[in-house]
Amino acid sequence: MGGTSMIEVERKFAPPDLVQLARRVEELGGKRVSEASFTDVYFDTPDCALTRRDIWLRRRDDEWELKLPALRDLLPVSSTCEDLCGIDDTLRDAALAPFADFATTRSKFALGGCSIDADTASFGHAVMEIEVLCADASGVEAAEAEIARVADLVGAKPLTSALGGKLETYIRRHAPAVLQALVEEGILSRK
Repeated sequence: MGGTSMIEVERKFAPPDLVQLARRVEELGGKRVSEASFTDVYFDTPDCALTRRDIWLRRRDDEWELKLPALRDLLPVSSTCEDLCGIDDTLRDAALAPFADFATTRSKFALGGCSIDADTASFGHAVMEIEVLCADASGVEAAEAEIARVADLVGAKPLTSALGGKLETYIRRHAPAVLQALVEEGILSRK
């Protein structure tokens, strides 16, 4: 494993209209990089053993990903577990089952040093993520300031208590048992 590890700083926003976003990014000298569609399926045990610990196991199309608490903001991007060997057998043995399954269309933009992902989910929810990569922890504060500046320029609004990311919104609408477990653990509020 060679290469330089980077720290990923990201924030979620309520996006403006996609046409408006694309126009504004272009006016500011940025560009649309790509558009892609994918399906996310999230897994847990019947008693929510993973989500109660703020651990998220998902399969995005054919790739497995594991997101861990707190560490996700501290570890370099290359530390995210994306390739779990033998996971299919492990899933069968651990009685893991899907609790969320939805498709997303993602429009990706580049503007200055920021990457902007505008997602529209199959269940009608939209969210935008602005991300900046920095070489080390000393760059995090500047990255957060740049994210806030770009969000303002493109017309993105902070997520309110009524809005959440895609998975949180899906859970609130379609997975009451998982929501209850997350509320009990203090990971989500009842709203």
